[in-house]
Amino acid sequence: ILLVEDNKDHAEITQFHITDYAPDIDVVWLGDGEVAINHIVEMHARSKGAYPWLVLLDIKLPKYSGHEVLARLKSDETLKKIPVVMFTTSNVPTDVDTALMQGANSYIQKPMELGEFGSVIAKIIDYWSMDQHRLIIERLNRS
Repeated sequence: ILLVEDNKDHAEITQFHITDYAPDIDVVWLGDGEVAINHIVEMHARSKGAYPWLVLLDIKLPKYSGHEVLARLKSDETLKKIPVVMFTTSNVPTDVDTALMQGANSYIQKPMELGEFGSVIAKIIDYWSMDQHRLIIERLNRS
């Protein structure tokens, strides 16, 4: 999972719950939008077309916002297949609409209660583990 999050506390709690729920999933944490785009492009080029299994993307990021990162990924023919979940504190309707119009696969508001965080992360992992999109990404990574 590629976690794109500039808030250290949010990143640490997200990583903790991913690792706790699914220890076999590696998490790469990046703190700004520009670095995230460069990482994905370089990963794809360096690893013969490998993609992250899933991107958890915050909206408010330095350099490029989550919306800008999403637009860049979804406008590229080779990168648009990567599943992107907007994982943010924002519940502003324009943020939700913009993300969905740009091709976000899901939009999930981070829970405000610390005790709910693990449950939300578990649901995200369970859903994307069941989703057939995973098979497409695995097939692309092997090609």
